[in-house]
Amino acid sequence: MTPTSIESLLFQSPGVRVGIFRCPVHHPQFRTAGAIEGYSVAFPRTAVWIQHQGRNPFVADPLVTTVYNKAQPYIRLALAPDGDRVDWFSVSQPLAAAIAAAIDPASAETPLAPFRTERAPCAPALYRWQRTLQCRIQRGELPPLVVEQQVVMLVGMVLEAGLPAARRPVVPAHRRAQLELAEAARAELARNLAVTPSLSELAGRLQVSPFHLCRVFRRWNGMTLHEHLLELRVRAALEGLAERPSDLSRLAHRLGFSSHSHFSAAFRRRMGTPPSRLRNVLRPSSDPTRDLARRRSA
Repeated sequence: MTPTSIESLLFQSPGVRVGIFRCPVHHPQFRTAGAIEGYSVAFPRTAVWIQHQGRNPFVADPLVTTVYNKAQPYIRLALAPDGDRVDWFSVSQPLAAAIAAAIDPASAETPLAPFRTERAPCAPALYRWQRTLQCRIQRGELPPLVVEQQVVMLVGMVLEAGLPAARRPVVPAHRRAQLELAEAARAELARNLAVTPSLSELAGRLQVSPFHLCRVFRRWNGMTLHEHLLELRVRAALEGLAERPSDLSRLAHRLGFSSHSHFSAAFRRRMGTPPSRLRNVLRPSSDPTRDLARRRSA
């Protein structure tokens, strides 16, 4: 049986669209599936390689928000075994141009491609906010005006976070090699969150010295290898919390935490609340497509 991609539209208005996209690794169009129909920011739930046309590839994992102009040419390459899974928020061209111009005045020179960065770092508070917003939209808890306001603010925050990258000069050759090493290390860490590789093992896979790997990774990612792995695990935990039933001890073990208490402490430190408190907020609707149809007919 040929695997199918699944795209569910959770909300739509003249200026704003919200949806989820899931594409298995073995889908025949995995490399190019998911045409960009609007000016969008996407929050990965898994890790893939993304390469915008004419740019270097980068690891799109839950610590990154990817940014696309309408009809943005790009390709994806498999990294995580469960393929590409993202939540996306899209705005119309007039809204995209207005948001970008308020944050990055130079974007007014290219009104049909106002988003001048391909990705932005995603802070824990922003990741938690978008996940909570997406869940509340899916359950039909928010009126249209609130959804539109929240999405516009969300897009603006992503562009602000990505602005330094938009202004960054061309990376010299010797620093480009460091950037490629940092991305390769991110890819290795994202392959299996339940396993904590030793530093020597990870450095051996990447064919560099442990010291060089530690120094370069922190320079380009702003955190250590271990801190990055913990961030990935905590964000993956939001997936597990949405499952029914969600056993916190089992979830902690599945994600590679040494204990329930270790998991809870790491989660609270990064998300500002214990995991037990977020379970009800993130509870899934049974069928996003059916829920959307029900709201339209109401």
